[in-house]
Amino acid sequence: MSDIGIYQQTILEHSKNPLSFKSLKTCTHQANGNNPLCGDKVEIFTNIKNDINDEICFQGAGCAISIASASILTKVLNKKSVKDSKNISENFIKMVENKEFNFDLLNNEEKTLLMTFSELQKFPMRSKCATMSWSTFNAALNRDNYNTEVKV
Repeated sequence: MSDIGIYQQTILEHSKNPLSFKSLKTCTHQANGNNPLCGDKVEIFTNIKNDINDEICFQGAGCAISIASASILTKVLNKKSVKDSKNISENFIKMVENKEFNFDLLNNEEKTLLMTFSELQKFPMRSKCATMSWSTFNAALNRDNYNTEVKV
């Protein structure tokens, strides 16, 4: 199977059976994301203990890319330090936007999961679908709400 086929399969698996798809009744950080152009909505919850993302969860509705991206975010950033999480998140957004990025903080499995979205560089209109949950996660860490404003 080609890399593209593997990437498509990963997105489908995570969109149909997303990881950590639930709310946290008590959490230290939370933010909402909204992409009004396509209707994707996400709510990110995290509990930070001793500067570590002790648990990350999400709820939302959207396209397969949006849900898969949020699911993968919870897998990759869970149990990482806040500093490393911000770095990884910022570099994921750079990768999707076809900018220079660095995934040195990740193991091979995590890099492969994030590279699933590298094909979106060819489809800039879909990049917000993948990056919305990551931007929302950053907003949660900063205790802000995040709204994507997609410029057409």
